[in-house]
Order: sequence, then structure tokens, then C-alpha cells
Amino acid sequence: MSIASPVPVLRGSQGTVLRFDGDALVLRRAAEELRIPLPAIGRVRPEGRGVAVELTAPAGAAPTLHRVDGVSAAAVSLFADAVNAALPPRTGQAGTVDGSALVTARALAESPEERRQHGRKRGRKIWALAAGLFFSALALAVGIHGEWTLAIEILLVGPFGAGIAAFGAMGAENVYRQWYLPRNGITVEAVRAGNADVLGATFGTYVYTDPHGVSRSVYTRSSAATVQVAYHPGRPHLVTVRSSPSGTAGDAALAATLLLIGLGAAGVMITLAVAAFLGAYPAR
Repeated sequence: MSIASPVPVLRGSQGTVLRFDGDALVLRRAAEELRIPLPAIGRVRPEGRGVAVELTAPAGAAPTLHRVDGVSAAAVSLFADAVNAALPPRTGQAGTVDGSALVTARALAESPEERRQHGRKRGRKIWALAAGLFFSALALAVGIHGEWTLAIEILLVGPFGAGIAAFGAMGAENVYRQWYLPRNGITVEAVRAGNADVLGATFGTYVYTDPHGVSRSVYTRSSAATVQVAYHPGRPHLVTVRSSPSGTAGDAALAATLLLIGLGAAGVMITLAVAAFLGAYPAR
């Protein structure tokens, strides 16, 4: 069993990832991945919530910099100290090497499945906007029909119900992953790379590496140093944190409850609106 590296993985803004890979730093951006060998690095500078990887350069030339911003200051300090300690000893001649010439780049392209995943996310946003517009139009029509009190109720309850139902649907999808992936996927340990406190609860960012050497992240409510995650063997971006049977059952019950409440609230508002148009809605 391999021991996880103590050097944190830095996950910055706009999806940038910087990790230590033994004899090199790997900088992953949206469209490319750079591999920066340690001999090409002059030093790593922590700069608050950012880090600058300064490459070696000939005397008198400005060194090339690669930056990652928007990460934990504590993680940046630990990362910089660890990488600087691992840099090879410098001689006068070694310091004149143009480090940028040693850097290799690899273009990244989304897989068809990842494009479909992004398409589904855009689809959810479109459906949310459509639901809001639908209930707004329905409330306006009911108000014009003379039932302004009901119109306000529709405007408040309708989108709320649709939103609750959407959360229930996402919860149901997560429950399916919790059932399917541990049985049919690959289970590994993911290492904690960051944390955040939300309303008093501690959520961690955990990083795992797929069979192609790509670092991927998963978020869960935990303060542990590592968690077990299961991912799809052919689509490693599909991942779930392994949960106990009782935890999965609780998530399933919550998802079902949210679906029933959300669909019920939206359905009641639509039914009352139809009743108002038919003249069957009681006068206020």
C-alpha cells in the first residue's frame, strides 16, 4: 500500500491545480498541463493565498513565473517549504540554465463524458431559470385574473417547491452513486487538501489520483485526514465518498422527503392556479 505524500495539493481559482510529483511539479490548468522538473525551479515563493513557482534563468534574464492564487495560506507555506527542501543543490553553472526550456506541456481535452457532465450542469441551470419564469408568469396571470393573494403565494411557494424538488433529485442521484460505485467501481483513499467551515459544519476537500495520473477532488463533511472514495473505472470523475449502510439509508430518506415536499408544494400551487382560472378557487 502506497503512503500518501504529506505535501498538500494546491487547488486555486479557475480550476488550477499544483501538485508535487516526486521529481517535478505538475501544474494543471483548464486547457493544459505543465510538468516542471525540480532542476528547472529556482525557488517556490509563498505569497499570502498565492504561490509563485520561479524558474531558473541565465544571469541578467528575468525568470519565468507560474502562479496559483486563491488557496489556503497555510497550505501554501507547507507546500513551498517542502518543495524548496527537495530542490537539487545549486552550483554557479546550474543557476544559468533557462528553466522554461525544461518544462513540458500537454494539451488537455475533455472526454465526451465530461462534456456531457458539463452539459447536464448547464441543463440544471436552464431548468431552474425555466421554473422561476414559469411560476412568475403563472403568478402574474393569476393576479391579473383577480387573485393577487394567491399570486403572491404562487410566486413564493412555487419556485421554493421546485428548488426543494431539485435538491431531492440531486440527493437521489448521490444515493444511487453511493450504492453503485462501491460495488462496481474502484475504491481508494483520498487525502485532505483543504477545509471550510459552513454554518458550523466542517467540510473537507479531498484529492485522489485516477489511473491516468490526474488529480481529482471530492468534497464531503468530514475532518478526517483521509476518506475512502469510490469512482467509476471508465469515468473517474464520477465519484462518491463511501458511506455506511445506515448513512446511505438516511440520505435516501432525506432525498425522498425533499422530492415529496418539493413536488407537492409546486403541484398544490399549480392546482390552485387552475382552480382560480376555472372559478373554483374560494374568494378571499
